[in-house]
Amino acid sequence: MPAPAVPTSAMAVQVPLWHHYLQAIRSREAPRAQDFQRAENVLLTVLERVHALDPRFIVDYSRGLEAFQFALRSSEDPLDMEVPLWVDAEALLIEEPEATQSEDVPEVCRLGVPREGAGLERWTTDDIFTASSESDAKCRGHIVPSKVLCVLKDLLVAAIVHCKHHSLIRPGSLNAASLREEQLHLSLLVSSGWRTINFHVVPVVRRKLGVPALEGAQQMPGFPEGSLRRILSQGVDLVPASTQLWRTSTDYLLTRLLGELGSLQGHRLDSLSILDRVNHESWRDGGQTDGLTFGHLKRNLLQGSGLDLGAIYQRVEGFASQPEAALRIHATHLGRSPPPRIGSGLKALLQLPASDPTYWATAYFDVLLDKFQVLNIQDKDRISAMQSIFQKTRTLGGQES
Repeated sequence: MPAPAVPTSAMAVQVPLWHHYLQAIRSREAPRAQDFQRAENVLLTVLERVHALDPRFIVDYSRGLEAFQFALRSSEDPLDMEVPLWVDAEALLIEEPEATQSEDVPEVCRLGVPREGAGLERWTTDDIFTASSESDAKCRGHIVPSKVLCVLKDLLVAAIVHCKHHSLIRPGSLNAASLREEQLHLSLLVSSGWRTINFHVVPVVRRKLGVPALEGAQQMPGFPEGSLRRILSQGVDLVPASTQLWRTSTDYLLTRLLGELGSLQGHRLDSLSILDRVNHESWRDGGQTDGLTFGHLKRNLLQGSGLDLGAIYQRVEGFASQPEAALRIHATHLGRSPPPRIGSGLKALLQLPASDPTYWATAYFDVLLDKFQVLNIQDKDRISAMQSIFQKTRTLGGQES
């Protein structure tokens, strides 16, 4: 005998509101990816002219995952457009200044040109190079980030004028007014239909060097070993850290790791999308106030100057109490507010010390998403990490009592 049909209203109740929220986020992914690619095509056209003017700067066409990342997030924070230098980084001297390394800042260095070595003559011209004043037998001088940025800025201006004059880009598709800013990047606003995307053009030096922090991820169960090894083998970039120094950057690798996560089973990207949307719309007031960026949520990179974790905690607590208030999809969300959902244990979790970024791990957000029925997490290691967070909460409560 067939089972009685379930009323449509009852079926609707069984589907959490969060599922509809996630569907709304996903419905925007394809249009956002297309917007990114249209804007990227404009910028690549300009960079092709830059390369024609100065072959020391090359064009990186392998940016498919950046479109994926732009589609995943809700915020309109700037995107980096890396412009690799056509130089063999292995032939350069990586000099680490003394008394500048610590666990809280990325590795910084100077890029020296050795006295012995062929093929590096174009990197010793005055426009990007400063000769060494020391009687160093190994080093002729250094490639200076501020000079590289100055040359790249002049090339971009000339390339934009050329592309506009020859109608290679549409009128009004690119705004170079912000190129006058003194930053460690060059900012360009590129129009993609009705959307304007802010690109940070950054010169980079590719080098084959492992990343100890990421190499530890090879021991994480569930991540395809071959994929992780292939990604890590690409090494890390060097990007400007100051007028004289370069620093290591793992953005290139993290973007590719994010793409690999998207091919795995589970809800890693779903949770990241939801948190980014809530963070942008509610905690950052639509991007009007400071707070977590997509980079902070991706791979837990809780770094950067001016990040007020205490203020963020208050917004997180409000979200945990009444998450529906942070979801702005349609008018049916309006009406009588639901009762608070914070118990004593979860409230203690939300009041962990904001000064300690170690609490802001994936497990912290997993707890919120799990408690409010956003996700039903099955991964044993993630569940174990969540239990560890709760143990820290109990320990903290015991110290205060």
